[in-house]
Amino acid sequence: MYLCTLMRLVILFISCLLDTLALKPAVSVAVKPVQGTSISAIASEQLEQLGIDNPKSLSSLIPGIHLPDYGASLTSSIYVRGLGSRMENPVIGLYIDDFPVLDKNSYDLDYLDLASVTFLHGPQGTSYGRNTMAGVLSLRTMAPDGEKGMGLRLEGGSARHAGVQLSYRSGNWAATAGYRHSAGFFPNEYKGELCDPYDGLQLRLRWDKSQRDSVQLNNTLHIGLSSEGGFAYGSWDGDTLHPVNYNDEGSYRRFTLLEGFKARIIKRDFSLDCISSLQVLMDDMHMDQDYMPLSIFTLEQQQKSAALTMEAILRPARTFKHWRPMTGFFGFFKANGMFAPVTFKRDGIRQLILDNANAGIPDDIGFLEIPDESFPVNSLFNILSWNAAVFHESAFVFGNWQFTVGVRLDYEGAWMAYDCTAKMNYQLVGMMSTPRLYSDHYTGSLSHGSPIILPKISAEYRGIDGASIFGTISKGYRAGGFNTQIFSDILQSRIMGGMMADMGVYMDDMPQESGAGNTEYQPEEAWNFEIGGSYRSGGFRASASVFRIEAINQQLTVFPPGKSTGRMMTNAGRSRSIGIETEAGYHSGDIDLQASWSWNDARFMSYSDGNADYSGNRIPYSPAHTLFAAAGYKFSKASLGLHLRGTGPIAWNEANTLSEPFYFTLGARAAFNMGTRTTLYLRGENLTGTRYRAFYFKSMGNEFFQAGKPRTLILGIQIRMI
Repeated sequence: MYLCTLMRLVILFISCLLDTLALKPAVSVAVKPVQGTSISAIASEQLEQLGIDNPKSLSSLIPGIHLPDYGASLTSSIYVRGLGSRMENPVIGLYIDDFPVLDKNSYDLDYLDLASVTFLHGPQGTSYGRNTMAGVLSLRTMAPDGEKGMGLRLEGGSARHAGVQLSYRSGNWAATAGYRHSAGFFPNEYKGELCDPYDGLQLRLRWDKSQRDSVQLNNTLHIGLSSEGGFAYGSWDGDTLHPVNYNDEGSYRRFTLLEGFKARIIKRDFSLDCISSLQVLMDDMHMDQDYMPLSIFTLEQQQKSAALTMEAILRPARTFKHWRPMTGFFGFFKANGMFAPVTFKRDGIRQLILDNANAGIPDDIGFLEIPDESFPVNSLFNILSWNAAVFHESAFVFGNWQFTVGVRLDYEGAWMAYDCTAKMNYQLVGMMSTPRLYSDHYTGSLSHGSPIILPKISAEYRGIDGASIFGTISKGYRAGGFNTQIFSDILQSRIMGGMMADMGVYMDDMPQESGAGNTEYQPEEAWNFEIGGSYRSGGFRASASVFRIEAINQQLTVFPPGKSTGRMMTNAGRSRSIGIETEAGYHSGDIDLQASWSWNDARFMSYSDGNADYSGNRIPYSPAHTLFAAAGYKFSKASLGLHLRGTGPIAWNEANTLSEPFYFTLGARAAFNMGTRTTLYLRGENLTGTRYRAFYFKSMGNEFFQAGKPRTLILGIQIRMI
């Protein structure tokens, strides 16, 4: 916070000095112009027509993007071009008004007052750095210089959906507040209530100002507060998906804050963009981690994290005939305190500890008993991460040709301190007359850091009549990290071994302890080779690209075999993905047509988990096809639109023995103009009532799915008060 305040004072001081100079007007350019990359752009009118109000609704609309709707806002998984994972670092970067969102737990948010959504396909490592190995999603909010006045939106619909959004723009200010409620879709049979209710509140404030056009200032504040259920996971027996049926709490509460300050200083010889942000995330998750009506074990995860980011981008103010350079610096520092206790309950004590221990104790010695009804394994983690990077891109223009070369030197480091404790009473019945207290304290620290070089080279030909072709070679990476959720398994193994040693019982088949040193996973790197082109003429536009991605140390989420209680990230060796992404649109008068399609074949080239070799198999969770088609027509006082989404097939496991077939869902929107300032609309999703499975995983050797959401209808009214 002090850093952001100091930067404001410095910029304001510089602006006062520059006010005395006769400088040329500011030129409106993107902070990071991108060349030789396939780009998907969605304007505000299209966002409204299609009902795009959250990240999940971008699935298939942007070719190649799949954001499954499952779990809770915490589980904002993203799959692009065969790359992705369910936890930890994302494969695409999220930017809101040029400010990077560092924590994937903050990605799933309601979209308020968006002006545009832009997606840069493929690795953007040179310009954007870490966690952009499959692309960058950039959100632009409405600026204060738009339509002045107030706006009100009210909604109601399926699952007792209720929403309200209020916006205001005047002078240098734009403000938007929104609230959304849903009773949920999936009943929990054990509790006799819906397991996935949602209540969320968001606030956005934006301030823009120019100082005599020599200094452009922008301040953005985003605040989000939500409380929800979730984790609508039903067991799968190989033929039937059973209803949700678990006994313990499943909830997620989150507070997010993004305070960003941006300044563009334009002088005679150079322009400088300075971008800084303060980001705060505080959340609390409760999960019945066995997802069954048994008292086995639960997980709570509380996080309190704060991060500072700083970026500076320098360009010459004068345009050279053939050369357009850009040089920048980026850095961040993040601190995260995490408290993640796993509580073993009566059924879990028996299944996970006693059954395993007593299987190795001879009958003439006795048997182990733990009289406690439950006991916690408390894990406290303090994680620090930091990054520093310098980057440069030069574009060389010769007639219709443009060649771009760039390189980024990125250094990422992380440090984790862990403090894990467990206490319980135990008794070896037949040898001990009374229970004895056993305690374990496991503490230590880990650290890692490494530099990485991210080059890029591209060529683009911009011909006449709106046609262009490009080719690019670029590299991206996803940061490594620590597997905090596997520490419960480590403590469980230590408890079993410690109790046996305390009793003087030693077994040859005791499980080998996996120490904290085995919880680290390495960065994932990817090389992208791509050619493509686009064409625009009148109301018609089309683009297509063909790519091949070579990934090294691909990060995958896996569950250890047997009745394990944790999950972890692992590096899968080598993989490759080849594919095609296309989109087209036509707008003429009152007719609006749009279509997009992607295909990828993403496979392991080298991956063995020690039990099986999955080389040649499809990478799970990423669909082979995404399809989107939409048609809209405007009448004199009404509009009507239909859209169709297609997804699949999806392999659910590394062995490819379980998959989801290709499926379609149908959506529609009808709007009626009730005067010049009021619009009444009705929209629906999955109108066909398609039954599909959105997510799959294993826990304690059992299989679970979450079903896709059923048919939904929403009725709303939008009022503009000038």
